[in-house]
Amino acid sequence: MGFEKRFDVIAVGDLNVDLILAIEELPQFGREVLARTMSRHPGGVAANFAAYCARLGLRVALVARVGDDEFGPFLTESMERVGVCTNYVKVDEELRTGTTVSLSGPHDRAFVTYLGTIDSLTGPDIPDALLAQTRFMHVGSIFMQTKLQPDLPGLFGRAAQVGVVTSLDTGYDPYERWDSGLWELLPQVDLFLPNEVEVTHLGRLDDPLQAAAALPQPRVGTALKLGAEGSRFVQADRMLAAPVFGVQMIDTTCCGDAFDAGFIAAWLDGQEPQECLRWGNAVGALVGSGPGNMMAAVSREAVERVLATGAVAS
Repeated sequence: MGFEKRFDVIAVGDLNVDLILAIEELPQFGREVLARTMSRHPGGVAANFAAYCARLGLRVALVARVGDDEFGPFLTESMERVGVCTNYVKVDEELRTGTTVSLSGPHDRAFVTYLGTIDSLTGPDIPDALLAQTRFMHVGSIFMQTKLQPDLPGLFGRAAQVGVVTSLDTGYDPYERWDSGLWELLPQVDLFLPNEVEVTHLGRLDDPLQAAAALPQPRVGTALKLGAEGSRFVQADRMLAAPVFGVQMIDTTCCGDAFDAGFIAAWLDGQEPQECLRWGNAVGALVGSGPGNMMAAVSREAVERVLATGAVAS
């Protein structure tokens, strides 16, 4: 009889406050634009992924840091309300909690981030005992986590030693270097989950598929997010495609994190890569159909309705 793992997924990375402003155009210095809506949510690539996984019924723990300030309890309590275990979220007594202002339009978005605790996580924050308790490890937003970067090869190596399947979503590189050891790291990762902007920067090519092929290959494959063009699963010997579902996109801010959660949830269910792409697209469509991170819109039942009907119900 196999050992029952405590968690299906651990998410490692950023947990921060997201202040989301829905706008029609980006402001210029010296000018002012008005926002249609404003909302405050827990955010971060890893934290959003963790929350969506929990909404899909997975047992999830988040490894991150927050500050000893008014935002810390807001974030941990928000995560706990959606079912994410926060026992591994540490409080940093010196740094303030990371904060992102998201300027979100119907087709794209821009971010302004105060790093704070986002750039304080290190490899020892993910102990071997925790890795032994999970089936899967997802690491997000590595370019903003310079303290964690040197420890990533060791972390992915430790995960492999105990049979943990791994995935990586780099997020955008605010420093515009697009390396940080990624070329050496990718062969240790099972699943790589970039979007079209990230992969073209990383691969130094304008075409996302060519850029993905130019990168060192992860052990299993790359799930590539292409916005309105849907998604692709790329391996050395094949490529699979899945189109988007019918939805009026309201806010694209968290769609990539939602895709990751849908893809991994289906993967852990033993689905084939084609179906994993469809699950990723479905969760992304649910989240994009409204403002903010739309956590309440995500459930297995909602995903199954999208898969069955081909669209998000209006």
